[in-house]
Amino acid sequence: MTTQRTADIVSGIVLALAGAAVVWSAQDIQSVFGERLPPKTLPVALGITTIIAGLMLSLRAYFYRGEALEINWPDRGGWLHLGVTFAALVMYLLTIDPLGVPVASLVFCTLLIWFLDRRPIRAFLVGLTVAVVIQAVFVKVLQLPLPPGFWSQ
Repeated sequence: MTTQRTADIVSGIVLALAGAAVVWSAQDIQSVFGERLPPKTLPVALGITTIIAGLMLSLRAYFYRGEALEINWPDRGGWLHLGVTFAALVMYLLTIDPLGVPVASLVFCTLLIWFLDRRPIRAFLVGLTVAVVIQAVFVKVLQLPLPPGFWSQ
């Protein structure tokens, strides 16, 4: 049987490696002269954030000295959550161009949080906050050329 500590250590390492892969892959993104920010800025920032989060998860679990919590995972519910999350990520990636990043993010966050948490108002408020932050920070302040969606044309 697996413990929560072991699962968190392994998950953190996998997250950190995924973040490192994103940062490494982003180095191949070419900049166009005259852009305010290079196009690799967002992937590098997200990759570094993922590395830090993964390392923090692993270190927190490594230094945890409380009761060892055994987990029976992935059980049927765990596999369902993994499958729905993966399907939601695929749908998110497929809807970024037609809907635009803020709206696709709103729909993705709202539906996934609702599925995992079953609180529709909280899910919508988190999704709306994510969409507003993306629009304000990345589109307005940083002026990144994110896909705006079909209604902006």
